[in-house]
Amino acid sequence: MYTILIISLVIITFSYWFTLQMRNKHFSYYIFLWIGKKITDLQRALYPPKYIVLDELGGVLMTNVMYELAKLEIADIIKAQGGKMNIRKIAKITGTDEDKLNRLLRFAASKGFFRILDDGVYANNSISLTLSKDHPDSLRNNILLFKELEISSIVKTLSYELKLQTDNEKEQMTSFAKSHNGLEFYEWLSLPENKERQEIFNKAMIEQDSSSEKGLNQDYDWSQYCNAKFVDFAGGIGSYLSKLMTRYPTMKGVLYEIPSVIEMSEKLWSINHKQLLNRVQFVRGDFFINPPPPADVYFLRSILHNWPDEKAIKILKTVRSAISLTNVSSKTTSYFKPKLLIAERVIDDDTPAIIYQVDIMMMFMANGKERTKPEIENLLDKSGWKFTKITSCRGGFSIIEAVPI
Repeated sequence: MYTILIISLVIITFSYWFTLQMRNKHFSYYIFLWIGKKITDLQRALYPPKYIVLDELGGVLMTNVMYELAKLEIADIIKAQGGKMNIRKIAKITGTDEDKLNRLLRFAASKGFFRILDDGVYANNSISLTLSKDHPDSLRNNILLFKELEISSIVKTLSYELKLQTDNEKEQMTSFAKSHNGLEFYEWLSLPENKERQEIFNKAMIEQDSSSEKGLNQDYDWSQYCNAKFVDFAGGIGSYLSKLMTRYPTMKGVLYEIPSVIEMSEKLWSINHKQLLNRVQFVRGDFFINPPPPADVYFLRSILHNWPDEKAIKILKTVRSAISLTNVSSKTTSYFKPKLLIAERVIDDDTPAIIYQVDIMMMFMANGKERTKPEIENLLDKSGWKFTKITSCRGGFSIIEAVPI
């Protein structure tokens, strides 16, 4: 009797605690990730090993199917027709072969994209809607970009990556360059014939930002920098900086980028952020040579993973040299001692498979990598910084804090 009573009290107490925790978005995000991982582990334990291997081998097929369905705007077409549509009508609108399109959609539905309501009738679901243009979590441009980058030709050089054991500069060429006539990614992207790909790339980066920004915005305390002079180092066109400056009217911003990006940014800010122009400074520079202006906060978001260790250290030293222009023991302004913030995906024991996929992509594209916390600390130690704190955010990113030494 007493045993049953104790067990009941434990269950009730746990249920009450769990209910309170689920109201915490940060907790619920990670508990759902954990549950998803356990379900995946269970599936792999139950499925025959050969089935799992063959299914993984078909991944390249799914990539191409997603590309074709996104390019044809299938999700948008179905959405415009009330959320469901007969394959005959879809094929007629897209000018495609009905039987072959049906087989593509049927395959996609087997992977969780779209729903089959009746024979030949397809409906959107939460996954297929990410292929549409105007969905808040759209990944359409990322799907198009993945194909446009000709990933299949890049991954053919994997054996080259595995055998590379020299520091010879010529042999440090990335897999991307090796499969694109010696041109590195940004060199290739800037070619006149790749103008359309540039547009897709820019839109894809915006999609990725929207996926990660929710967690960064809500799970990290940015208010502590409300009066700071804030440098967004290699911050692109300054989309994140503009949002921070809008949220905190007393924050002063510095956008540090290469000359061509700054030229574009100045034009965009003069149109979209006129009210912020009196508080922002645009600075042109080379990430490896020119230090940014002295400031309170230096923010590097998704920068270090683009580079191998030696170049990542060089970038961090460039930022550190800006603080050398002042006295490390004193405040840059009347606010606080300078601080470095790094937003990166940090690999740990609970890292989902998608982050490891990004890590492999960075290896192919830029000789870069996603790093563990000790690996990031090692970069900081070798570049004049001391690690002080890490904050995990929903969406896969963490904020690493460091101070100059």
